[in-house]
Amino acid sequence: MNTIILAGGKSSRMGQNKALMKVGGIRVIDRIVAEFGPDSDQMIVVANDPAVYEHMDAVILEDEPAFKGQGPLAGIYTGLKKVEEGPCLMIACDMPFVSARLGLELVSILKRSDRDAVVPVHEGRMHPLLAAYDARVSDIVKETLEDGKRSVRALLDRMDVEYFTIKEEIVDVWNMNTMEEYMHAAKLAEGREGNDL
Repeated sequence: MNTIILAGGKSSRMGQNKALMKVGGIRVIDRIVAEFGPDSDQMIVVANDPAVYEHMDAVILEDEPAFKGQGPLAGIYTGLKKVEEGPCLMIACDMPFVSARLGLELVSILKRSDRDAVVPVHEGRMHPLLAAYDARVSDIVKETLEDGKRSVRALLDRMDVEYFTIKEEIVDVWNMNTMEEYMHAAKLAEGREGNDL
């Protein structure tokens, strides 16, 4: 599989770049790369400020110029266009506890089902920024952007999507958007047994 990390840039709600914030002593983006690197044919980081990530063992991309600054959908398009074909795992940079186990399960379902995407649903909420996409849908993403739509939901409405319900209690899909959530992530990291963060 190919792993695409949506690193974005400075978060308006957090006031800084979430990918570079440390949880348990390690930057969130470095933790994601370490978690998914062994299972990835290609690791791609899509960022507004690529220079920040040049040191990483990954392909660093900036949003396609035509869609620069148009949110996660632009990053999804940029990553899928680069890959061209095959299964891709999309991961937002604000998920400090995401696991390769869940990522591989989503990709496995995508391969078996031949759907356009597999999106997890946890506690009634879907998580399209931690989901498996087939790279062939890059044209659908482009059309969605060209139609002036910027929401990921608008994209999902145009695709053949399998929604995968996660029944157990997990922190994989937990994301941090505010400083309060960041502080909670730090506490969670401290309390995790066998913590590698």
